[in-house]
Amino acid sequence: MSTRILGATMILILAACGATALARTAQAPQPADYAWAESCRKCHGSVYDAWAKTKHAAALSRLSAAEQATDCVGCHLTGPKTPLLDGMKVLNGGVQCEACHGAAKAHVAEPSVKAGLTKIPASELCEACHSDKSPRFKGFIYGPMVGLSHKR
Repeated sequence: MSTRILGATMILILAACGATALARTAQAPQPADYAWAESCRKCHGSVYDAWAKTKHAAALSRLSAAEQATDCVGCHLTGPKTPLLDGMKVLNGGVQCEACHGAAKAHVAEPSVKAGLTKIPASELCEACHSDKSPRFKGFIYGPMVGLSHKR
């Protein structure tokens, strides 16, 4: 494939999917790349407080112990699709900020660093879990739902 065709193809992909979605596909963030939701609270307190009242924040606890032992748990965690424990605490429990906006350890360390982050996630990211693979799926339309994520 010529460089010109490859370049044009990349522009189309970036326009359709967003650079962040492409970056996540190319190389998934590792657990060490995450800062976890509590780290976001310091600078984004009102957004954090709004998120903390959502079903996303409590997503892991909405599963029974038996369901947490199945593949279902992947949609109820942030980052790795298995629980990451710090003692008895599940670090990646729930659909945290970084599940939608990207792994943010570098951003937390230096707020001007925004590489790998996105303000509004692509519909494909939401629809990976909000789909008919869920036993409780009742339909999902991205457009109207995306604005409900952070009620102010």
